[in-house]
Amino acid sequence: MSEFDKTKKSIGVNNLDDKARREMFDKFQSAGGKVVSDKDKKRDEAIRKQREQPQIRQGQRSQAGGKDPRQSSSGKSARPAVKQAPPKPNPLLDRKAMEAEMGNFFNRMAVRFKCWVSRVTSFSSSDLLPSFLSEMNIAGKKAILEMNFVGNDLLGNPAYAAKIAKELDAQNPLYIELLGRMHKIYDNVELNQLLETHNAAPDMPVSISRVRQPLYSLFKKLYYMYPFQGSYVKAVSLGYQALEKLEGKPSSVYNTKRKRAMQEFDVLYGNIFDKLYLAILRSEDRNIPLLSTYMETVLGILPEEKLGQRKQGEELDEISGGAHVDEEETEEAPEEKPIDPEEGLSKELKYGLKLMRSIPLDQLRKRHDAKGEHELIPSGDKALLTWLFFREFDEEYSFVMTTKKIDLKPTIVAGSKMDYREKMIDLYETTRAIHEQFRIYDQYYKELESHLKNPGANYIEASKKTSALETKRSQQSRNVRVTAKDFLQKGAELLSKLIADMKGKREIVTNMDTLMTFDLVEAKKRLNKKPIKQCIMESYCFALALAERLENGDLFGGVPELSPEEMEKEFGIKVQSNVPEGEILEPNPEGETDDNFGVDPSILSD
Repeated sequence: MSEFDKTKKSIGVNNLDDKARREMFDKFQSAGGKVVSDKDKKRDEAIRKQREQPQIRQGQRSQAGGKDPRQSSSGKSARPAVKQAPPKPNPLLDRKAMEAEMGNFFNRMAVRFKCWVSRVTSFSSSDLLPSFLSEMNIAGKKAILEMNFVGNDLLGNPAYAAKIAKELDAQNPLYIELLGRMHKIYDNVELNQLLETHNAAPDMPVSISRVRQPLYSLFKKLYYMYPFQGSYVKAVSLGYQALEKLEGKPSSVYNTKRKRAMQEFDVLYGNIFDKLYLAILRSEDRNIPLLSTYMETVLGILPEEKLGQRKQGEELDEISGGAHVDEEETEEAPEEKPIDPEEGLSKELKYGLKLMRSIPLDQLRKRHDAKGEHELIPSGDKALLTWLFFREFDEEYSFVMTTKKIDLKPTIVAGSKMDYREKMIDLYETTRAIHEQFRIYDQYYKELESHLKNPGANYIEASKKTSALETKRSQQSRNVRVTAKDFLQKGAELLSKLIADMKGKREIVTNMDTLMTFDLVEAKKRLNKKPIKQCIMESYCFALALAERLENGDLFGGVPELSPEEMEKEFGIKVQSNVPEGEILEPNPEGETDDNFGVDPSILSD
């Protein structure tokens, strides 16, 4: 039994209740007693042992093998520590780490949430919402168009442009550069490509991959201007002040224009730009900082295209079209053999295209619109061109589908009777729809032209109506072309069956070698006095070529008009041929039979 237990037993602690124990504890504390723990005991014992150790002098400790602190300090001073240079950061690893961070789960969720809150896309899908595209179609298009008007006002008039440029150059050459760059942001073709699908189905979302090219192109042009917003505002103000001095009109005119321009500029960069930025992030599925090298890489920003490089008095490419380069300074490039764009096409298709190009466009309009009922529609309008070429087919070639001069015998196809004459007559009856669709298109176009001449005083309402009429025109243009394409494709298919029979069994067309003759009224038809087999072949070639142009060629697409390059390619250059057309279309003079039905074998395949 320990001494502590003996003491407890002699005092009789075990026989005391809690109250008596508490009173005894208080008496001990009042007399100077305290509670001692095991830790305190160990600490006191360690101090006691340390005091009992003998005191050793410093010299004796050194002799006993200890280390002299003076030697240690002198050694340290003799050999100072060399600081190691921190390792250089690896930019490649840092960039990869940054890209990984931009595309991690939390950043991707943040991008989706922002796009959902801003009503650019839904949270679960990257498709652009109709509300965002509608805003782009109305507010965005209007704002961009207003910036184009500002450029026209300040730099589009040759009488004042040079003087305004000189005055602004005296303050900062950047001002003219900003006005010119902002003027060129508006691109009607690009905006139509961006909004074409939305205009066709306004209530449906649009896949972001479908409009990726125009979306990125538009944002790229706005991105160049983003750091210079304040400078552009000042350039517009100074430009209108200079224009006011030159024109001398009331100041209220220029104040109104300046105020309207600033309002639309705020809409463009205060709302539209931010939503376009979110659309880019959703497309990339990364949270890319706006002003960063990563965003410049995504957009393809080039250093030489950045603003701020123009010098005072330098000609502005955006307005003037670029500086003139003397012919003497240009080096002659080696001549390259031009690539034939029609290489790989069938000979029937090539010949059909040649037939279509054999008539000048002005002559085509004069022939089929002699009264000038559609003179307001430009010659490059795709719906008009479709209607004119269809009228040409109807006048010169469609008789092979309805005339009784071609003897067509019914035949058996897949166990059932097939009457090709009846089939072609039924198909020809559907051509009324083409005329009706074009009549509706003509009404829409005239309504749009009338509105543009008198838009009204309310600018916003006029802009909305213009957009709605342009949408109706675009949709109806598509209706005209689709209706004509369906007829031509079905007609070409039926005619191809007749051609195949004439090359093979010769059971359907029984008078293929007979000359087609017309009365005095129709004697001017180009196929008058030509063999029936040639009439069928040329009708097939023309229908095939026009259907192909409507399906995959220049008459296809959402843009309602041909570009200048397409107009020059199709109508500005005459087709050169070493052989006159009459000789090409004449039947074989020697009377030899061939499978080309009197058409040049170099044009048509066997």
